[in-house]
Amino acid sequence: MPTRPVDPDSVPELPVARMNTTHREEVELVNRIAECLEEGGAPCAALDALLGEWEAHTEAHFERENRWMRDYRFPAYPVHAGEHARVLEHLRGLCAGWRETGRTDELRRFVREEWPRWFEQHLASMDAVTAQYLARVAGPDLE
Repeated sequence: MPTRPVDPDSVPELPVARMNTTHREEVELVNRIAECLEEGGAPCAALDALLGEWEAHTEAHFERENRWMRDYRFPAYPVHAGEHARVLEHLRGLCAGWRETGRTDELRRFVREEWPRWFEQHLASMDAVTAQYLARVAGPDLE
């Protein structure tokens, strides 16, 4: 069995509980997609549903963080929200490309290489700073 793109135990805890829950959910979803892409060298039948779930989860995840940043006037909101928009657009494009062509090479590379690197860097930088700010001004139990 191939390794998971992201080890759930390696995801750093942030001072906002809901962010941690969302990040764990997303890691598990990405790992399921990676497994699906590797089954027998061809994507499993559930891939389309998993990709739809990932798109919806990412959209809700980013919108929640964007709302918090707006509501609590996080100074770096434009930069952080811009990164969310860029990554969501890229994810949507890859999923649409797969649905149109059935080719998984770009999607597989994103899931196994690009997204894990981006996710690790994003959590360590933008999300860490945002979570520290939000926990200070709003508390750790945002919903």
